[in-house]
Amino acid sequence: MALGHMSFAVAGQCFDCAIDPVCFGGTYPVLCPSAMPDATVGDYYEESATFHLPPIVVDPGSGLTVDFLSMTVMTVEGLPAGLVFTPNILSGEYYPIQGDDYGCAVVCGTPLESGSFSVDLTVEVVASAFGVEETVFEFFSLPFTVHTPELEDPENLVFDTDTLSGFAPLHVSCTSLYDGPMVMHTWDYGNGNGSIEPHPTAIYGQPGTYELSLTAEVVQLQMTSFHWNVVGNGWNQDIDDVFGDPDLYFVLSGPQGPFYTSPTVENAFSMSLGNLSVVILNEQTHHIDFYDRDVITGDDWLGGWSFTPCGQANWPIQGDNQGELQLSNVVVESVTGMDIVTVLDMPDGLSGQEVATVPGMDLAPSTGRRPVALPSRCAHDVNGDHKLTVDDVLRLLDESENAEDCVLQIVQELNKLRLKP
Repeated sequence: MALGHMSFAVAGQCFDCAIDPVCFGGTYPVLCPSAMPDATVGDYYEESATFHLPPIVVDPGSGLTVDFLSMTVMTVEGLPAGLVFTPNILSGEYYPIQGDDYGCAVVCGTPLESGSFSVDLTVEVVASAFGVEETVFEFFSLPFTVHTPELEDPENLVFDTDTLSGFAPLHVSCTSLYDGPMVMHTWDYGNGNGSIEPHPTAIYGQPGTYELSLTAEVVQLQMTSFHWNVVGNGWNQDIDDVFGDPDLYFVLSGPQGPFYTSPTVENAFSMSLGNLSVVILNEQTHHIDFYDRDVITGDDWLGGWSFTPCGQANWPIQGDNQGELQLSNVVVESVTGMDIVTVLDMPDGLSGQEVATVPGMDLAPSTGRRPVALPSRCAHDVNGDHKLTVDDVLRLLDESENAEDCVLQIVQELNKLRLKP
């Protein structure tokens, strides 16, 4: 049987992160640790990352000294499905020259997919040297490994059952080990029936051997395309806008604050982005802020729009800024498990009620896995010529250590018990 039931819930608000005081880069920014601790699919995860931001930065190559004015976390990509990244300042904005020389972020949630990942951070850095400010983009990566859970029974890591053998009609209670609002289930009972529920009951009315299987697909809601067709007011009001059309970009925020900043499309009144894989939290409120990027006077805010997704759909952007974003369910993990169900014919002359009243006997014995016949547990002397009475069967059941295995063995040996009235 499996060790336990894995629940794959959508990640919620992380707890506060913990700054690691050992994380120190001297006069150069550093991100700690160099790799995030490993996680396991289905187990809750919560770990912190620390960044040291010295107010005075010395370039190790040239020796140039600059003032570190600000750092803004622009995008966080590559997180395994089910996890979220939350900085201790939700806006993602830090000002080292004003005392923000340390920051941290927490990665938390329940990972839904296994494998090796690279959590990639893009940050905007504003620095000053000789009175001249300059904006550059820096990139950091945190390697991250999510392991497949180790279960007690390696034969089936996908689902569990209360039984895999018994007399017809046999009811088998099935339990998916992959559960949650972002998991799709496809059960095949092997008898022409199935289910898409996470924990169904399979009913087998006829004797035989059946393959019971489950395919569980972990899906992630992602923004796969974004179209911005109508630009709101507020951009044509400063000196930057004299030299051309707006330079468009947007910032997407979720419950944990801003987590994605789009590329900038220069001198344009529209934006179309495709082949995106921006993770969206289902049934959580998100907000988009629209901007015109200005180098001299500061960026112009063009308005905002909020939405609460409920599954994949095309969402029309409404308000001063108009367009459409596409949300799609993307399968990030697909697993299949299979077990064999053995259904036996009820012996002639022995009713289900009689079998059910025998001490230790259950029409749906909780073996949990494939039945194994143990001759030493059923001390009977059946052969092809012996005809058992009901009293014989009851006596054998009473004398056996395991009544379930005894009856299964008798039926398997004789194919069908021949009972005297």
